[in-house]
Formats: sequence, structure tokens, C-alpha cells
Amino acid sequence: MTNPLATWSWPSLSAGYARWTAPRPDGLPNRRVIGWPLALLAAVLVAFVALGLTGSSTGIVHSLISEGDDPALIVGEPEPVRSDEWLVQTSWVISQVEQELPARNETFPGGMDATVQNDLPTTDWSTALRPHLWGFFFFPLDQAMALKWWLPGFAIIAAGYLLSVVLMPRRPIAGAALSVGFFFAPFFQWWYLSTTLYPAAWALLVMATAVWCLRSARRRGAWILSGLTAWLTAAMAVGVYVPFIVPVVLVSASFVVGVVLQRVPPALPFARRVVRLLPLLAAGAAAALVMVGWLITRWSTIQGFTSTVYPGERLQEVGQGGWRELGQLFGAFLSFDLDRTQGRPFAMNMSEASTFFLPGLFLIVVVVWILVIRWREVRRVDPLFVALLSAGAVMFAFLVIPGWDAVAHVLMLDRTTSARMRIGFGVLSFVLVVVVGRAVDDRVRDGAGRPPWWVSACAAVLAAGSIAMVAWRIRQMTGIQGYLAGIEPRATVVLVIVAVLFVASVGLFARGRTTGGAIAVLVVSVVSTVGVNPLYRGVLDLRETKTVQAVQTIDEEEPGTWVGITSTSLPTMMLVESGVTALNGFQGAPSLEMWAQIDPTGASEEYWNRLGMVSWVLGEGDPAPRNPYPDQVQMTFDPCASFAQENVTWVLSEVPIESACVTLAEEILEGPTTMRIYQVAG
Repeated sequence: MTNPLATWSWPSLSAGYARWTAPRPDGLPNRRVIGWPLALLAAVLVAFVALGLTGSSTGIVHSLISEGDDPALIVGEPEPVRSDEWLVQTSWVISQVEQELPARNETFPGGMDATVQNDLPTTDWSTALRPHLWGFFFFPLDQAMALKWWLPGFAIIAAGYLLSVVLMPRRPIAGAALSVGFFFAPFFQWWYLSTTLYPAAWALLVMATAVWCLRSARRRGAWILSGLTAWLTAAMAVGVYVPFIVPVVLVSASFVVGVVLQRVPPALPFARRVVRLLPLLAAGAAAALVMVGWLITRWSTIQGFTSTVYPGERLQEVGQGGWRELGQLFGAFLSFDLDRTQGRPFAMNMSEASTFFLPGLFLIVVVVWILVIRWREVRRVDPLFVALLSAGAVMFAFLVIPGWDAVAHVLMLDRTTSARMRIGFGVLSFVLVVVVGRAVDDRVRDGAGRPPWWVSACAAVLAAGSIAMVAWRIRQMTGIQGYLAGIEPRATVVLVIVAVLFVASVGLFARGRTTGGAIAVLVVSVVSTVGVNPLYRGVLDLRETKTVQAVQTIDEEEPGTWVGITSTSLPTMMLVESGVTALNGFQGAPSLEMWAQIDPTGASEEYWNRLGMVSWVLGEGDPAPRNPYPDQVQMTFDPCASFAQENVTWVLSEVPIESACVTLAEEILEGPTTMRIYQVAG
């Protein structure tokens, strides 16, 4: 009898895999290579949404309202530094849900345009441009928040995978490992918001679509991908966070120019190649028209935001990065330990210190070697490599070379910052890995062989040199002993393993062992960031607390304006989520009606005319603002002052208020916290 296991030999498996991944005649991946992995990704997304899973850090305030363990926390710990998510965005999202998704949120007196800032669901037509927010029309809050959380991140995985297999159709495993590893990049996990994720996903999709348009004679796929690109363009643009958009536009535009000049397919003249790009160009034009309409219909909000003192129309001078920024840029091997170091010595917190693993940047050795060989053989350079190297050179120049601000202004580079430029390096690294992998595969297929060992060794040495440079900067700034003080022995082992694996991945990529290199990058990325965001069931909804329910009941009986007196963020979050009119919350374009009440003469405009969190503490006299940080507006509240007597009805406070001008309406024990509701005695 024949042993069935005997048929499962390595040659037969290899042959079966080769048949399964065989590209189409035009060199693009077949339906199996594209469809099955993306279908699996979609199934995981559906499962996560159905279970209501998120990475939200809203549980950070659970200990303030309950003395028990948080039942919604599955694994991990909430991150205080992720306040853009748990304090700002989620509070306003719940406020929107409470107010039935208005286009203008009425929490602040005078209201707030909910269609521009904070990525909020609304009934405005522009929500059609933000698919991650659609769940709020159909799902319970937990499931809607799960879709909001995962869809932008999964878009990065899908777009990265598509670009990988469009260029390397026989390497779906490498494409999957690269794209998932890119998703787990420290920069994305510490800045996990749609405004961070969509720009990178957009850039990867634009590049994949450009290649597809150029290679495929059949137009259906080109138009489908171009339609998705138009949609994602609008989704990225309505996020209005230009500092993340500008760097990825530079990289993707350079790629498209390079691939058009690359003569792919070789038989097509340049004019025909441009014609083949018409679906992508049409997508860009359609998205631009939609965005013009969007901007016109909320121009006053945009003007209000850009006319603030902070951030205003902030422009970055070139050449301000220096060694400090280079240390941050290449410090990804330290990312697993950011919780302990709090981002020091390179930045003031973990998010600002986060970066990408950048194996592609060290493949410049392979790129130069290929360019030289190609020139020797056919007296021609590869325009795609030249374009990508040019994009990298411009970004490095932005960091370290001063004196060309006028050019940077024309290129709109001064709309980003040295720290935000890292997203451009991350996308560039991903693209270079894939493009180099494709080039080496082509050489092997043509019988030219892989790059010699010394090329791979030089790339690995460069990667090791970047680690040595980061260590040198730490030694200069705080000393190695000071940096390592308090580190656990096992953490030191992890540090060494991550550094070694990263250098090894560069050597593997340079040698054309793309799958091995991709798996190594996946491992170091997951190890470095798996604990950044917790796994949480939905979000912590403060409307379920006794305090918020009391606030809503009192406000229904006697509506008025509320002020939250804060020693923590809890009163602000409670008032925002309750849906009542309040003077607490994170503002984008300041409400002129609200600030006319608080500062009728405008004498303190320098302090309050800024994007930031508005909070209140007890004081004497009329409101006196200060800015603990550029994005914080802290006001003083005296219930006996004319402002309070004329404009405030209710006060929610974590601390007792000893004043004849307020009466205690209700005292609520909320776990370990006592919340007090006072009525201003007019």
C-alpha cells in the first residue's frame, strides 16, 4: 500500500506553491493570491467588530469610578499618554451618540463643528467619506467603536499586502508578514488614530494602483482600485492632519513618477503609459472635487482653526532635526522599553519617541549596486530607484540641512515637522524592501544571481551602525548607565535579541531572502509593541455612572450651563459624554460665543485661542486662564464672580467648594471618588 504521506515531499509542496502563486500573464498576482489573504483579513475584522474588541485606553479612568477590577479589560494596561484617544476622541464620540450624531455638537455654548475635528460620526454627508464611522448608524456603541478602531489599521495591512504582491506576486507570505509587521510599527501603535493610519494606507494603495494601471491591459481592476483610492484620498483628507499627509505624498508621488518612467510594460511608449494611468488620475481629480466641496461648506471652521495662536498656521524650518532627531528616527530597537523610559532621552513621552523599524533605508547599498550593474550592462539607470532615493534624500535634508526653506515651502514640507516626517521614512522603508525584493527576484529568474555577500554584509553593517549611533547619542545625553538604570535582566536580553534580529533582517533582505527578512521584522515589531494598547471590550461609557445619570436628570429638570472643577480628567469627560451644555472639553476652532461669555474684552485671547483641552480649577475673581502646556487651557472659577453668576448654573466638582455662592444639590459616591453637584446661587 502506498503511504499517502510520501506524496508530501518538499519538491511537491514547492511545486504546488509555485502553481498556486503563479502570476497572470501580465505579471500581476492571480485572484487566489489577492483574494484569500484579504478575505481572511476581512473575516478577522468582522470577528473583532462582532466581539466589540478595541485597543481603547478609556479604562484609564475605571479606577476613579470603581474599586474593583475593570471587567472590560481583557489583557494589557491602558496608556495615560494615549489621551488623544481616551480623553479627546472617545469622549466626543460618546457625546455625539448622546446628541444623536449632529453635524454641530452643542456641548460648548455656540456649538462645535463636529464634521472637521476629532474624527466624529455625524449625519452630515461627509461621514460617507469615513467608512470607519459607519457603524454608529447601525451597531451598538461597543461594536461601532470596534469598527472605528480596527478599520484604519486593517486598511494599512490590506494596502501593504496589495502593494507587496503586485510587485512580488510569488511572495504572498512575505507580503503578509511585511504588512502585518508594518501595522505593528511602534509609530502606529503609539499614535493609533485614523489621522495617522489613513495617510500611510493611502500611500501604499496609490502605489499599488499605479503599478496595476500600468501593467494591466484590462481596465476593470484598474478602475476598481482607483475608485478605492479616491475614497481613501477623501478619508485621509477630511482628517485634516497635514503633518502626516505631506511626507507620504512625497514618497508616493516619487514612486509613481519613477514607475511611469520605468517602462512597465516595456513595449509601451511613454504616452501610452500615461494613458494607462487615467483611472488613477481621474480618481485624484474626483477626490479633489469632493474635498473642495467639503472645504467650502466648512470654511469658517477651517479659518477658525488656522487662526489660532496654537497651532495656527505653523511652519517648520528645515534642518532643525540634527543628531537628536536621527537618534529618535533609528531608535526602534528600544521601542519595547518605552513604557519604562517614558520616551527619554529623545522625547518628552512615548508617542513622541516612537518610530519605525527601517530595514529598507539600509538597502541603499543594494540599490546603488543594482544601479551600477544596470549602468554597466545596458547604460541605463532604473528611474524608480532614483525617484525613491531622491525622496529619501529630500526627507533627510529636511531633518539636517538648513537654508532651503523657500524650496521646502513650495513643496509644502514646512507644513510637517521633524518628528512627523518619520511616517514618510516608514513608508519609504516599506517600499524599498518590496522594490529591492522584486529586483533581486528578477535577477535570480534571469540567471544573474543574487547580490554578492559583501553587499549584504555592508547593508547589515549600516544597520548595526545606526544602532551604535543611537547608543552613542544616549551616552552623550544621559549616559548608558543612566539609561539602563532599573532595566530588568530579561529586558536587556530582549533588547539584544531585537537588535540582532533587526540587523539580520537587513542582511536577509539585501541577499534577496525577502520572506525570512519579513518574518524577522514581523517578530521584532510585535515584540516591541504588543503591549502598547490594551485589548478592551468596547469603551468605558461614563453615561452608565451614577454621576452622569444625575447630571442628565438635573439638567432635564432645570437646563443650564455646567462647569467641571477638575483635579483629574473625570469631570470633563463626564460632562462631555452626558450631552449637557458645558464649558469643559477639547476644542478645535474655539467657540466665539463661549469665549465672549468668559472673556468679553478679548484681553486673554492669547491663552484661549488655541486647539486644546479646556478645564477649570477653583480660583478668585473672573476667569484667569493659563497654559500648562501649549494644548491646554486651564481656567479659574469663582462662583461669586460676575461671570459665574451670569453664565453658569451648575458645577460638577471632585473637590468640595466652600462658598456662599453655591448650594450643594447632590453628593454622589462613585467608587473611591466623591462627586458633588452644586447650583450657582444667583
